[in-house]
Amino acid sequence: MSDVPVSVTHAAAEVIQPVAESSGSIWGYVAGGVALLILAGYFGYKKINKPAFIINQVRKRNLKEVKKLGMENSEFVVDLDKMLDSVLAYANENGKTGGDVVKIISPLNDTARIKSARDMYQSMIYIATSINDTSLAREFKNKAKQVKASSPLMAGLFKRAGI
Repeated sequence: MSDVPVSVTHAAAEVIQPVAESSGSIWGYVAGGVALLILAGYFGYKKINKPAFIINQVRKRNLKEVKKLGMENSEFVVDLDKMLDSVLAYANENGKTGGDVVKIISPLNDTARIKSARDMYQSMIYIATSINDTSLAREFKNKAKQVKASSPLMAGLFKRAGI
């Protein structure tokens, strides 16, 4: 047999008790975590699907490209900002979502259509006409006749668009 007396082994077995006992199932925590993820996703989608968010993202991308070229005060940048402001005002007045704004400004990313700076202004004219801003469309129409096709800013924007 063993050298350890029987009374010591029984005493050791009685002293060892679990420190933390499980009070129930873990599924409540899992369900709570899933609910939090769904709630966060819903509020994230609501924030992203706003016209102001979409317009700000377009501005950030274009500003990054313009800064890379060193032409922050270019006339085209001012015209693009006017058009984006007009689209934002139109979207807010008519209760459009971020997806609707993406559809409105999609002609700016049409690589099959835009081959020159004049084509870029033509796309801006189309957008201004589609949102019923005739004065802006008229202004862009006049500038489309005067634009230089070989400007470095337009070349950079075409490169970003994949043209």
